[in-house]
Amino acid sequence: MNTLGLVELGLENPPGKTGGPFGSFNPPGPGIASDGFQFEQVNSLMSDTPVPGHFYKIKYGGGGLLETAGRAYGLKSGAERLKRAQTINSHPLNMKFWRPPGNAFERKYFGKGVISFLPRFTCGDRKCFATIWIPPVTYIHPFLGLGTAVDSFDEPVDPRQPQREWGEESAFGHLSARRHIDMTKVPFRWICRLRVFLKQPDGKIKQSFATGTLIGPRHVLTAAHVFDANWANDPTTPAEVLTINVAAGADGLRTPFSWSKTKPIDWQSHPHWRSSQFDPRFDFGLIRLPNPPIAYRRFGKLKNKMLSFWGNKGKVDDTLLLPVEALPKHGIQTLTGKALNLCGYRTHDNGRPILVPAMVRSASPTARKRPVRQLITYAADTSQGISGSPVWYWDEKSKRRYLIAVHHGGCGNCETPPALDDCTTQQVGEDCTSDPKIGVLLTRQVVRQIRDWINEDYDAKRGIAL
Repeated sequence: MNTLGLVELGLENPPGKTGGPFGSFNPPGPGIASDGFQFEQVNSLMSDTPVPGHFYKIKYGGGGLLETAGRAYGLKSGAERLKRAQTINSHPLNMKFWRPPGNAFERKYFGKGVISFLPRFTCGDRKCFATIWIPPVTYIHPFLGLGTAVDSFDEPVDPRQPQREWGEESAFGHLSARRHIDMTKVPFRWICRLRVFLKQPDGKIKQSFATGTLIGPRHVLTAAHVFDANWANDPTTPAEVLTINVAAGADGLRTPFSWSKTKPIDWQSHPHWRSSQFDPRFDFGLIRLPNPPIAYRRFGKLKNKMLSFWGNKGKVDDTLLLPVEALPKHGIQTLTGKALNLCGYRTHDNGRPILVPAMVRSASPTARKRPVRQLITYAADTSQGISGSPVWYWDEKSKRRYLIAVHHGGCGNCETPPALDDCTTQQVGEDCTSDPKIGVLLTRQVVRQIRDWINEDYDAKRGIAL
C-alpha cells in the first residue's frame, strides 16, 4: 500500500492504515468525563465590530446596548432590536458586566441589570471596557425541534418508502444489497457522492471519493477526514483540499440533482479533530454548498417539487435527526442488536450507491474497559468511499427513519494494538481487515456543534440560511 492510500482509495481507512484515527486514540482517563466533548470558547473569535458568534470589545463612542444590537444584527430600530439587545444582555457570559438599571426604560426591559458601556472594569493596573459575547442568531432548523420550519419548506415531499430497508426483523440472507436503489426517493435523494480534489506535496492533483448527507438547506454532513487529513499521517504535511464536488442522489453517471462545487472556505471540522491528532470521536464535519440553497430548488425528476433535506420537519416526519439521547422518547430504548442501514458510494462501484445492513454490536463500546459514548460499533460490509455515509434506523412500527451516526471506517489496523476492546484485526496478504466498523454517534454535543455551524450561515435581516 503506498503512502497516498488514504486519499487515492476513497478515504475509508485504507488496508494496513488507520488514516491516523486509532493510532492516536486516547480513551478518557481517570477524572475525565467519558463523553470527551468540551465545546469551550475560542478566544480567537474576537471582532472589532459587533458580529454574531464573536466577542466584541466595547469602544468609546461605539454606542450603547441598543446601538450595538442594531449593528450586530442589521436592525435600525423597533421591537426586534430591543429583543436582540435583551438576548445579548442576558447571556451568561455578559451578566458579570451588569450594573443596576438607571432609568425607567432600563428598569422595565433590563430589570435585573444592564451591561455597562463605561470603562469601569479592571485590566491590570488600569480601567477598561467590557468584552462581551454577541450570541449567534438561532437558526430554526427543523430537525432540532426548535420551532416551525421556514416557510419555504411548507411543501411535503413523497414520504413513502421506496423499497424495503433493513428492519428489525430483517435477516442478512433475505434481501440483496445489490438491488437497484431509486435515488430520487426519500431518503436516498439526500445521500451525496463527494468528489474530493487534493494537492499532493509534490504539486500533483489527486482525487478521491466519499459520501455525505444533505441535512440542511445547503449543508452536507460527512466525516472530517474526508477533507481534513494529513499525507501519510505526517503532521507536517496536511492534505490541501482544492475543492469538493457534491452530487445529491447520484447514481453512476446519472446526477438527477446536478453537481455542486465548493470552495476551501466552505467546510468545517470539529475543533478537536485536528488538535487531538484525528481522534475518531470527533470525526465529523459540515460542507456548505453554494447559493442558491439546493434544498429549495425544484427538479423535474421530483415532478417540480423541492429537493428538501433529511430532517425537514414541515410535513415530512419520517426522517428525523435527533440526539441519540432522545430516542427513548420515541420508543427506541436501545440500539444494541438492532439492524441499521448504511448507504454510500464505494470507490470501486463507479459511483453506484450501495445499501448495506449494519448490525449494532455496541452503542457504547469500551476502550481499556471504559465506555466511549461518542462511538457506535456495527458489523457491516464497507470499503473505500463509504466514509461519511449516513447510518440510520428504520422503525417499522412508526415508519420513521432516525439518523444515528456518521460512518467513520474500520476500528483498527494491523500495525498497532486496537484501542477498542472488541476490535479485531487480520492481515490478509497485503491488506488488513478490521471488525467491527465504527461510526460517530449523533449525541447532544454533536448535534449542538452542527447547529452552531448552520447558525453561522443564517441571515438575521432576511430570515434565510445564507
